[in-house]
Amino acid sequence: MINPNCCFIKEQFFIEHPHFQKMLDTSNTSKQSKRTHICIKIEMDSNIFYVPLRNNLGDAVRKFGRIGHSIPSKSRPNAGLDFRYALIINDSKYIEPHITQKLPNSQYKAISCAYHTIMQEFSVYLRGYKKAAAKGRADKEPLYRESSLVNFHKELQL
Repeated sequence: MINPNCCFIKEQFFIEHPHFQKMLDTSNTSKQSKRTHICIKIEMDSNIFYVPLRNNLGDAVRKFGRIGHSIPSKSRPNAGLDFRYALIINDSKYIEPHITQKLPNSQYKAISCAYHTIMQEFSVYLRGYKKAAAKGRADKEPLYRESSLVNFHKELQL
């Protein structure tokens, strides 16, 4: 059971953007390209967002707000999507869809069943980030200070 929204981001993307800040696995392009990302296409500023699946997200909702969406599996009970490290990649040449099964069926199923909810939750996170960034407060607010969206202000029209 492969989910069509799951993919890898090719190593070339990370090689071409070494200046990006607040990224997962900084300076390890090989590891970055092996991390599963979920494509979340939200019609906001005509961008395509990719949210990484992490083995140890922890609590998806923290005291300062929602940082992601829990997608546990038997072997990784704390796994989840981390909105803070979302990437905007509008060129499909950097995207490598899963063509063989990379995740347990339970995670693919959880992603499929909750996809609409995940999109809504991410949309709330994105609107909040844009509002905080427009006010110059994204680096001060706990929910956004680690956000990789800082690399995409042009795409977000900020």
